[in-house]
Formats: sequence, C-alpha cells, structure tokens
Amino acid sequence: MKQCLAMIVAVLVAPGALASGGKVLVDQVGYDTDAVKQAIVMDVVSASPPSFRLVNADTGNVVFEGTLSASAGIARWNGSYALADFSSVRTPGRYYVDVTQTSQDKTQPCGSALVRDSNAASPSPRGNVAHQCAPTKDLRSSVFDIQDNVLERNTLSNVVYYFKGQRASGLLDKADTHLAHPDGTPGTLDIHGGWYDATGDYGIHLSHQNPTSYFNTQQLPLAAWSLLRTWQQLEARNDKNFREYDRRLLDEGLFGADFLVRDKRPDGSFYQSIDAPGAGKLPQDRRIGDPNWRTQIKLKPGDHTEHVDQPAHGPHAYEASFRAGGGMAIAALALAARTGVDGDFTAKDYLKAAEDAYRFLDAHNRELTNDGKDNITDDYCALLAAVELYRTTHDEAWRKAADARADRLLARLITHDGHRDYWRADDGTRPFFHPSDAGLPVVALVEYAGIADAKRQAKVREVVKRSLEAELAVTGEVSNPFGYARQLVRGGDGRVRTAFFFPHDTEAAPWWQGENARIASLAAAARMAAPLYTGAGAQAFRTKLQAYAWNQLHWILGRNPYDSSMLMGSGHNNAPYMFFDSYAYTNAPGAIINGITSGLTDDEGIAFDLGYAQTGKDEDWRWTEQWIPHDAWYLFAISLPHD
Repeated sequence: MKQCLAMIVAVLVAPGALASGGKVLVDQVGYDTDAVKQAIVMDVVSASPPSFRLVNADTGNVVFEGTLSASAGIARWNGSYALADFSSVRTPGRYYVDVTQTSQDKTQPCGSALVRDSNAASPSPRGNVAHQCAPTKDLRSSVFDIQDNVLERNTLSNVVYYFKGQRASGLLDKADTHLAHPDGTPGTLDIHGGWYDATGDYGIHLSHQNPTSYFNTQQLPLAAWSLLRTWQQLEARNDKNFREYDRRLLDEGLFGADFLVRDKRPDGSFYQSIDAPGAGKLPQDRRIGDPNWRTQIKLKPGDHTEHVDQPAHGPHAYEASFRAGGGMAIAALALAARTGVDGDFTAKDYLKAAEDAYRFLDAHNRELTNDGKDNITDDYCALLAAVELYRTTHDEAWRKAADARADRLLARLITHDGHRDYWRADDGTRPFFHPSDAGLPVVALVEYAGIADAKRQAKVREVVKRSLEAELAVTGEVSNPFGYARQLVRGGDGRVRTAFFFPHDTEAAPWWQGENARIASLAAAARMAAPLYTGAGAQAFRTKLQAYAWNQLHWILGRNPYDSSMLMGSGHNNAPYMFFDSYAYTNAPGAIINGITSGLTDDEGIAFDLGYAQTGKDEDWRWTEQWIPHDAWYLFAISLPHD
C-alpha cells in the first residue's frame, strides 16, 4: 500500500479532450538543431513565474534551465498557456521538458514527503516544521528529438508509404478499367490508378466544392505535383540520406502522372472524379462522378452523403476547370515530363496531355465553372500550370501565358475597409480564404518568380512580402501562444472578420473540417518565400517566416491544446477515425487527419474528435478522417529550406 501511495499516477488525456490539470505540449517528433524550440505549458499553477528544465532522456542530466513566460489565455478556448524557450540548445539527443508546478492549496507543511497521486491519503510530514508551504507537482512532456532534418528523417518515409498504401488496387482498380461514359456514349473508359481520397472514401478526386465558386480543394493532382516537387527539392540537397527516399518519391509521383494521362479526355480537360457510392462501396457501383455534388451529414448508416442541385450538363460535363483540379493536373504532368524517367507513359505523353489540356481550358475554362467566370483559384492554378510548362519546354508562349496569369494574381492583393493587403477572391473585395490551399497564391507566385524577367520578379517580391506580412499580423493580433495561422474570413452573413478556423456558415455548409492542409500550405508558402529576401536588413523577416512555418508543423505534430499528434504513427494520442462508432475504416500510418476545428456549435471555440456518442451524427470525419491533401502539403513543406 505504501508503495502504491508513493507512485506517480500519469493522467492520460483523451484525444478529444483539451489537456487539463497542467500539461507540457511539445512537437512529439522533435525540433531541428538550429530552429526555434519552444514547449507550451498549459494551465501551470504557481505563485511566481515557474522554472522549467530540459532533461536528456537517456542520461537524466538537466542540460538547460529557464523561466516560463507569463501565461496567456485564448478567448473561448479555455486554459492558459506559457512558453518554455530552449532555442539555444543545439546538441542532438532525446529530451523532455520538466516543470515543477506549485499548487494554490497551501495546506501541506514544508518538508513533507509529498505524494503526487491526488487520490492518495496525505502522508505524514518528516520532522518538525515551522510554517506552511505549497505542495509541488512535476509536469513532464513526452520525449522528443533534437537533430538535423528531424521531420525529414522521422516522418518523410512514413508519408511516402502512406501514398503507396492509398493506391487504388484489387477489384476497385479493376472496375476502373471499364467505367461507363457518364453521358451514355457506348463503350467504356480505362481510368485506373490514382490514390483513394480519404479514410472512408475510395473515390478518386481531382477536386470538390465546385458549387461554392471559391473553395475548390486541390486533391490528387496536388499529391502528384507535391511528390515530384519534393523529389526535386531533396535531389537538390545532394544528401546521400535521401537517396532511397528520392527513388520512392519519383516512383509515386509518376504513378500519379500515369493516372492523369488516362483521366485526360480527348479534346478536352480531365474527368474530375471517380465516385465510390453506396454503403458497400462495391466495384460494380463505381462511376464517373458528377462535379456538382454537395455534402450532406449522415444521421444513420446508409444515408446518402451527397446531392446534386444542378447535374453536370453540356458537351464537356464532368470535366475539371482550372480551379477544379485541371490546373494542378497540368502542372503535375508538365513536371513529370522533365524528370527524365518514364512511367507507364513516356515524357512525350505527359507533355502532350498537359499542353492539350491547357490549350483547351484557356479557351473553355469559364464554360466549366459554376459561375461562368474566373476567380483567384483559377488564376493560381493556371499560373502554376503555365510555369511548369515553360520550365519543361522553354517555349516563350508558355512564359507569356504565365505572365498574364501572374499579372492578374498580383493585382488581387488589396486593402479595403481596414483590412490590409489581403487577396481578393473575386473581381470585387471578397477576401480569399481557403480550407486547404491558403498558401497556393504565394507558392504559385514564388514558382513564377523563377522564370520571370527582372521587373516582374521585383513585383513578386514586393507583393508576396506585403501578403505574408499581413498573414503574420493577423496571426499575431490576438493572444496566440501556438502561433496558429489565423485568417481573414467572410461568413454567410457577409461579415468580414479574422478568425482561427474556417467558418461554419459559408457556401460550403454543412461542409467544414480540420485544416491541417491549410496550415501546411502556409508553412510551404513561408519557407518558399524566405529565400527571396536577402541581405542583413531582411534577416528579421526571414526569421519570422521560418518561425511561422515551424509553428504550423509543430501544431500538426502534437504541440496543440489536445496534446495529439495528427500524423498517424508518429508521437502519441493519435485520434482514430470512427464511422458511426465503428472502426471499419481505420487510418493508416503516415496519414495526416483533418485536424482541430472551431467548436461544433461555436465558431469562436475549439473542438476535436467529438465522437458519434457525443454528436449523434456522422461528424467524426470533420476531425479524424485522413485526406491526401494534408500529406501532400506537409510533404512539400518539410522538403523546403528551413534554416
């Protein structure tokens, strides 16, 4: 009994609950040797600013001691958060952060043999004491690494394996070799290959959210492009440690490009989706999907998950516009064409499909959009497509196409109604905000700067800097110890405001979900932009961009209020995906789940992993379903320079 009373009881926090009672939150994978390194201590209690210690997990030696910052709360999140900064530690190793918390209950005599199990009886004090003092409780983080290339070394391989595990295969892939024409034309289509979209979706999608005009998400083509661009980035590092990663990245990227060649419609664009409908998701039910479907929430198993307000129609129905995956598909194919390696198709095949699709969309894109006009999403997707075509062909026609799209995109950065330097999504003043690709305007422009003339390069540097300074300002305008990327949004009532998370009441409603793709895309944008700004005077800006990028990646990997690593198989408290309280659909290692959102009924609150027992609906996907764009953006972001 005495031994039991003396034991320290570890309190495990369920993934769906905020960490409470004191918690030390860290990136559960680790920190790069030369990067900023901060833990966040939640709900620490002390009469004075408490100290923290960085401890070598293998030796038990304290290697650094410091003082926590003052605690700060975040409106409607509950809890308070203090920073423990140990950036000066650069010695590789395995560590944890330890904090001694002082209780506000000052009933324990000084000198007591204190028991740390709150359920245990109070022990007798040792010897005589003259005064009362507060008991203490140690808070300890999970163990993490400090090492060079910590995320590449410990997570990149798993992410690539995840994509390979998501390849369409077996009877479903076989069914995709003879899909019916959606317009009833005799014969069948062979569009096999590609990656399943998500945990519970065996469909293969270039994009979705067409009816919203502004929220088209880049899906399979983004994954193919990211795999190939990551391959390029790691090849350029000339590090022998990446040799086998490079081989696998190239193989997987070309697998995606092969699918896009098959998916290309002769004399047209690309089919946007292959659907896997029905509760059984049977091979015989697979079909070319209608691009105009909308999400519904299931109340019971077997409910339909989509409906179509206006079915696709016209001579190019079911095809993708620039914004609906066509632009990214062209970019991925043009990039595949210059790898020097053939997949199932040749470099010539990849390039022909890309050029033909661009020429078609350049003439007909507006016919394929829901509102008959281009917006910012068309601009950045078409720009990236033209850039990759020019890099592959060195044909001045493609550079001129890129110049035209870049000029349109650059002109979209505006200041209006007190909001400075934000991207306008339309031809007016509507702010651009996005659930998964918020960093793509900057990514496309930085890629364009590599082929632009000197005058346009200078314009890109100026506009991108203004844009990213505005992102940093919005992120820092409220208490935000995590550095989570905040955003300028517009709700269904037309009110423009800044917020942590994607609003519930947009044109996409009732669809909204966690935003790990969004914040990873912003991490990529910040890392890509940083090298544009050189000289001693730009060092402070570059440092801010790198810290901003790291903050987004740390959030994904466990330094969040739920102490949950959202990269499956890394860290701890991985939240499983449940479907009506069933584990039939199970997340794969290497997958990144949707992530943390605003509250279920409170746009200013916070929520994560609320199960069917709590909601009574199929809401689990909002938080815990894996989705390939999260991995695509994460993969690219960690490949980029980060020092």
